[in-house]
Amino acid sequence: MTDPLSTHGFFRQLFSSSSDAIYVIDPATSKVLEANAAACKALYMERDEVVNHSVLSLNKDVVGFEQWRLISQAIKEQGQFRFVGRHKRKDGSDFPVEVISDFFSHEGKDYIVSIARDISARNAHDTKVSDDDYIRTFVLNEASDGLWDWNTQDNSLFLSRQWYRMLGYGPDEVTNPTLNTWKDAVHPEDLEQVISLLQSHLEGNASRYEAKYRLRNRQGDYIWVHDRGMVVERDESDAPLRVVGMVLDVTESQLLAEKLLEHSRYDDLTKLYNRKTGYELFEKYLQISEHQPTEIQIIMLDIDRFKELNDTFGHVTGDHAIQHFTETMQSVTRKTDILCRWGGEEFLLLCPGSTKTASVKMVNRILSEFSQTPFTTDEGIELHLSASAGVSSYPEDGHSIRGLVKAADTAMYKAKSLGRNRVCTQEDLS
Repeated sequence: MTDPLSTHGFFRQLFSSSSDAIYVIDPATSKVLEANAAACKALYMERDEVVNHSVLSLNKDVVGFEQWRLISQAIKEQGQFRFVGRHKRKDGSDFPVEVISDFFSHEGKDYIVSIARDISARNAHDTKVSDDDYIRTFVLNEASDGLWDWNTQDNSLFLSRQWYRMLGYGPDEVTNPTLNTWKDAVHPEDLEQVISLLQSHLEGNASRYEAKYRLRNRQGDYIWVHDRGMVVERDESDAPLRVVGMVLDVTESQLLAEKLLEHSRYDDLTKLYNRKTGYELFEKYLQISEHQPTEIQIIMLDIDRFKELNDTFGHVTGDHAIQHFTETMQSVTRKTDILCRWGGEEFLLLCPGSTKTASVKMVNRILSEFSQTPFTTDEGIELHLSASAGVSSYPEDGHSIRGLVKAADTAMYKAKSLGRNRVCTQEDLS
């Protein structure tokens, strides 16, 4: 690809001499094609470290390629596009920037040119707390977020009425709060990370403090909060004197996010891992086993004559039978085994670090307990069900997920053809 900047020495010099950071970006891939000296200096990087980096790895506020695609499309449609975010330096610190981007084409190729200006000094000015009593009264009494104001010299902490209300306290219940008042309310599992994020901002490595964590309320329960803050006053040696921030209760959205995540990873009926998660865990254990190396046993299990059960007693009874089989398997398998619902009445069982002999013995116990323990329908009818299983082994029977699952599946259907209620290995196929 022809370097569009190499054709005109004057513009190359202008590009290199600019005091603002300039980036030339491929809108299709988000890769940085060129960066001037100011850009490299701002990021603490050499040119070859910046070029071919994705914008997503340099800008902390552009998350995921889909967001970049929408931004690049907006730049193309609107012409000039203004974005305020944070650029990440090589040492992991960040700083606020205002980025002005334009779209252009050269010799049939599309480009985005972005000029980024460090706005740290402007932010310091803009974030000073106003002396206007009307604005202050509104913020303290009407804003939905809980305001906090920390004096680092005496460690005193001002907390607004909303902060107390959020945690179930009256505004006069907690007297003379300090930073320890807040720290004592942070969930012990979250405290270290939260303090680290706060310290990073105080030391100037992050342009602002931002954290999501759990905070204990008056009843002793924990709520999820999104906490944001910034140093608004420093002394002559740049040590922080005053930090101001706001806390927002995000419990409802956090619980919804956790519920959606659980739904995406687990099967609703059995609460086992679903097929998608099964693939992810399988891939993880394959990688581990390649480096150690260790064996993995892959087992496919399927309830026998399940269609007949559904047709005779209905899908509700079929669901209960699947749950009954799940409980049987969970009572026999080890804690280190991975059990997934693969689809319908079919299950995948991964046994990392187990021998084929030990796994076959365990599966025989599962099949025996399942067939000997009667399953009772909602109508009170006792049924004796059975299941069949097939085993493949890593690395003996393959090195890919697809190959190993297919081998176990083939062995399982061999077990069904031999009369069901049994387990077959690859040796039984020959």
